[in-house]
Amino acid sequence: MSQFKLSAVLKGHNSDVRAVLHPDPSFALTASRDGSTKLWKKTNESPPNFEPDELSHGSQFKTCLSYIPPSKEYPEGLVVSAGQDTLIEARQPGTTAEANADVMMVGHSNQVCSLDVSERGDFIVSGSWDSTAKVWSIGNWEVALDLPDHTATVWSAIAYDRETIVTGCADRAIRVFTTSGKQLVSFDGRDVVRALVKIDGHPTGAQIASASNDGIIRLWTLDGKLRGELHGHESFIYSLTVLPTGEIVSSGEDRSIRVWKNTECVQVITLPAISVWSVSACTNGDLIAGSSDKIARIFTREAERQADPATIAEFDNLVQSSALPKQQVGDINTTDLPGPEFLTQKSGTKEGQTAIVKDESGQPTVYQWSVAQRTWVKVGQLVDSAASSNKTMYNGQEYDYVFDVDIEDGKPALKLPFNATQNPYEAATKFLQDNELPMSYLEETANFIIKNSQGAQLGQQAPTGADPWGTENRYRPGEVPQSTYKPPAPQESAARSTLPQKEYLPIVLGKPSAALSQISKLNSTSTQPLSQQDIESISKLVAILDKHNFQAKPSLQSSAIAPALGPLLQIIATWEPLKTRLAALDLFRFIAAATADFPVPEDESLTLLFQSPIFNADTVQENNKLAMVGYRCFANLIYGSDTGRVVTQVYMDDVLRHLKTGAQSMVSTVDVSFAVAHATLALNLAVLIISEKTDQSQRQALELVEVLSQVLNTLPAVNHSENANPLAQTTEPAYRALMALGTIVFGFKNNDDVKKACKSMYEVDQLIEGLRKKKYTDEPRFKRVVGEVGRVLK
Repeated sequence: MSQFKLSAVLKGHNSDVRAVLHPDPSFALTASRDGSTKLWKKTNESPPNFEPDELSHGSQFKTCLSYIPPSKEYPEGLVVSAGQDTLIEARQPGTTAEANADVMMVGHSNQVCSLDVSERGDFIVSGSWDSTAKVWSIGNWEVALDLPDHTATVWSAIAYDRETIVTGCADRAIRVFTTSGKQLVSFDGRDVVRALVKIDGHPTGAQIASASNDGIIRLWTLDGKLRGELHGHESFIYSLTVLPTGEIVSSGEDRSIRVWKNTECVQVITLPAISVWSVSACTNGDLIAGSSDKIARIFTREAERQADPATIAEFDNLVQSSALPKQQVGDINTTDLPGPEFLTQKSGTKEGQTAIVKDESGQPTVYQWSVAQRTWVKVGQLVDSAASSNKTMYNGQEYDYVFDVDIEDGKPALKLPFNATQNPYEAATKFLQDNELPMSYLEETANFIIKNSQGAQLGQQAPTGADPWGTENRYRPGEVPQSTYKPPAPQESAARSTLPQKEYLPIVLGKPSAALSQISKLNSTSTQPLSQQDIESISKLVAILDKHNFQAKPSLQSSAIAPALGPLLQIIATWEPLKTRLAALDLFRFIAAATADFPVPEDESLTLLFQSPIFNADTVQENNKLAMVGYRCFANLIYGSDTGRVVTQVYMDDVLRHLKTGAQSMVSTVDVSFAVAHATLALNLAVLIISEKTDQSQRQALELVEVLSQVLNTLPAVNHSENANPLAQTTEPAYRALMALGTIVFGFKNNDDVKKACKSMYEVDQLIEGLRKKKYTDEPRFKRVVGEVGRVLK
């Protein structure tokens, strides 16, 4: 069978091309980290040429695509895209970015990373960082059901057939469901499952293929029997597709696309990029791939669809001139390498086999064996480092960057060393494993590295300094990096309402065991120390919390919590100076989020918590971390249990007073973590107020509106440049605050007094106009909520 050759080069994105599709020979689809989705129409047959139209744009990453086939209602079909903003949108291919989406689906609470449309076009299945997979009914565009039991990111979800759905998860499990939501089987995928694809008629008898971070493709039956493994990739595999011939195609972090016939690799296509994020097959047998060099490329086996010789030569030159770091190929002694004569004396034994030789100038050069051509093909030159100057020492070694990573407030940051020549995902994986952190943080940790190394490319000098974002812009797991794309403002969306917010949000980043070690250390010097029995009770609880799945619903019972709760509240209420209370507060927030039946103590310790001096204006200015963790405690208490919500209702006025103090402080306009905690508590309070109305609810609602209006009016304008205010670089605090405001407005939409106060006293109309001027409504999610609030207040 002939080999794939370059067919077309699709240039037009400003960042990595994260998702690609080629549904029909006449057009292709791409989605990018720059926030855009593009439709590429074929304008010439031979050589092929494609011209782009921008279908949609946003200020956050696009990460996945799917396509709904033509129907009576949508004769051109619908392009389905999703990403970091949690929304799933569907658009007709003939529309432009300025037009409204035909459909907007809301339901995920974190980045959507997988989409698939059923063969008959009657449902969509999605997977997300929020540890859920959802089935959406095409036509009424609602969540039809949630597929249960996932405990980490659902990297891949496929509509296997009209009755079956298969998901692949970061918890290593592959799960098979009926389309009614019944789980038929769950089995170990042997590693983090990054991609799945259906395979028909495979000689091994396998029905699906999975790809993992370990670089292995595994072939499975639907009941979990392993039928084979495909070895060849040298790093993470991100994407799988199947050709009309039945051949499997894979792509990954080793710069390659690999074509597999049965269980053998029959072709390796090397790209001049670091990551090949996505690969997809067309009905005519062509392939499209999207990569980290901002380009999508189409490859074909048909001579009439190949690119012109000049384009192919340019592509080959880019591959051959690629700079490959020595770290990527392992420990190589370059002084003992053979000369170019090796390439004529020795043949390779398999497709993609690597050989490193010294060229005529003595430069180490990398070649791969091509079975079809029966020759060695140059794929790059070996270099010592992409950035050899301005190094930073860490643990006796030099690095281009040593980032600070805040895992727990009040503790020294963890160090994340990174060289520009490293694979960001491998560096992130090692960091998480070394520090015993959840692998669910892998994607965002890698994104942080990519962003904060400022996109350093192989062969270029890295920017000066170990942390170009400064110590106040450290990465904190759970905070999603933002795109730098700045699109024109879209028109108002007519999609269905997202208001009011109905679910409570937790804040559970970090490790409970870290708080325990700090408590034990401080106890020895405290003037009111805990007894050894109290320390043991806390230790037993921490052991339980360390194993608790905070992605699932709260499940711990009061019997597991009660022995340690009293000692912790003693610390929170009595230890001096105030800063020594931080670790106990931090542990309390884990308890609040994990407990399904919060045990209310009989003494006044909870009163001392809700009325703590840590929320006083002076203390907030001097040590804002205390108040921030306090906000997290209250937010999690509302999230965790009915009893926690009852307790919060009792102390509602105290909590509102603390929120007002936080809004009035300058901290709320410069500290991202403080602002996120503050806004999350406000959002949970808004949901609580409209869900469980009391005689005081109207007054409390208006007090909360006062706080939120102050916050939204004082937040800085959106600015994604590297030296901008940290709160200008992330829009999450503003979005949560806006959702809280919208929830109150919607929850009291039939109350003329509340509506009048919002319009006249708190000037919500002017507030919304301020958000527009500050570019927040460039994001579709802001535009949507703003529109809904405006309609309610008319």
